[in-house]
Amino acid sequence: MKQTIEQWRQKWTALPANDQRALGMLILFLGALFIVFGLFKPAQSFFDSARTDAENARQLVDWIEKQRPQLERIQRNSGGQSQAQGTLLQRVTAAANNHKVTIKRFEPEGSGRIRLWIDEARYQDLQPWLNTLLQQRFIIRSVSVDALAEEGMVSARLTLER
Repeated sequence: MKQTIEQWRQKWTALPANDQRALGMLILFLGALFIVFGLFKPAQSFFDSARTDAENARQLVDWIEKQRPQLERIQRNSGGQSQAQGTLLQRVTAAANNHKVTIKRFEPEGSGRIRLWIDEARYQDLQPWLNTLLQQRFIIRSVSVDALAEEGMVSARLTLER
């Protein structure tokens, strides 16, 4: 490495003063071009595109927030139309039958709430049934699950609301 540098230094000193000056100016000019077009311009382009992306994301968030009341109104108006058809009890019992859960007793509490008692059910069946109810947009107001003597068996009491 030292030999190469020494060879370049010898070639430099062998050049006439005007050539040294012109070559020095050329090196400075090429160095400036490298800094501007090799470093500064790509960085500026990256930051400009990041700023544009951030502004677009901000506008999208603003648009979504403006649409929120309309979406909530549509959800309220559609009520149970996008969900399974039927009364509250019909929908709960249909889901229970699909998951092999037997409802021992039920007690309606107004038009949108029901209390359920399940005496014996496998937890493996009860848990997917509860997930199905949540997917159908039921609200589980209260739930009490007790283990029974037989392994994997539970009894449950819960209150559901539409």
